Amino acid sequence: MNRTVTRGKQIESNAGAGPLIAEMRINSPAPMRSALARPFARLERGQSMAEFALLAPLFLFVVFVAITFAVIGQSALAVSQLAYNGARYAAVNPQLTSTQLQTYIKSGAIGAPSITAGGGAHLTVTVVQASFGQPVSVTVAYDLSTNSIVSSMTTLFNGLGFHQTFPTSLSATEVVMSE
Repeated sequence: MNRTVTRGKQIESNAGAGPLIAEMRINSPAPMRSALARPFARLERGQSMAEFALLAPLFLFVVFVAITFAVIGQSALAVSQLAYNGARYAAVNPQLTSTQLQTYIKSGAIGAPSITAGGGAHLTVTVVQASFGQPVSVTVAYDLSTNSIVSSMTTLFNGLGFHQTFPTSLSATEVVMSE
């Protein structure tokens, strides 16, 4: 009884016994196959390195863009919160002058350290103080172009020919009734 051995296919025996499921045996010696497969393994490793070399810069670019947007979002939130906290502080302290309120807001006592660093050198604060029962308005503007991450990503975009710029200024205004 002679059988033809193939991988995973049904085979017919010459004796007419019907279809059989082939076993996963190969009659050729294993060293011959591995000797032939070795050069192809080296080629596959080279292919992996080439794919990595092509995709790694794109992946890093996407990561840095995501980090830049995270910094911009955090700064926008910090500016909004600083304006709110400044307006609330001005509303509960109506005896303070606009200059005193600006100094306090820029000092970093109520704001995020990421935007109030350096004594608020990159902040512009406008306070319209009012008497009891009147609205107090506080506007905070932040020069985002001084942020090293955002400015370096803008430079990278321009260098790659995208000419896409990120926001350079963030501002928020809050109005609160004076108490």
